[in-house]
Amino acid sequence: MKEALTKIAQAEAQNEQAQTDLEQSLSRYREQKEQELTQLVEDLKVKRAQVFAEKETMLETELKAEKARLLDEAKKDLTDYQVRYDQRHTEIVTEIIERVKGTYGS
Repeated sequence: MKEALTKIAQAEAQNEQAQTDLEQSLSRYREQKEQELTQLVEDLKVKRAQVFAEKETMLETELKAEKARLLDEAKKDLTDYQVRYDQRHTEIVTEIIERVKGTYGS
């Protein structure tokens, strides 16, 4: 019976040692996974910042192109307006001169 109790005690000691080893292994595994997760989060933050920077650069480029297009269009419209104004001004002045000539003679 003493031998059986010794074997039981040895088995319990082995079980406790196995449990301690398993807990240590599990703790190391958890730490490793936490480090990997932290690294993944940091990598994602960097990638997200890069994507935002690229998108911002693209939008700035598009905005500059749109601004240039609008400025060109505004210059064209202003030039067209000035030409029409000058034409109409000349026509009105000529018309007034003709009325004056018709009313008062040459």
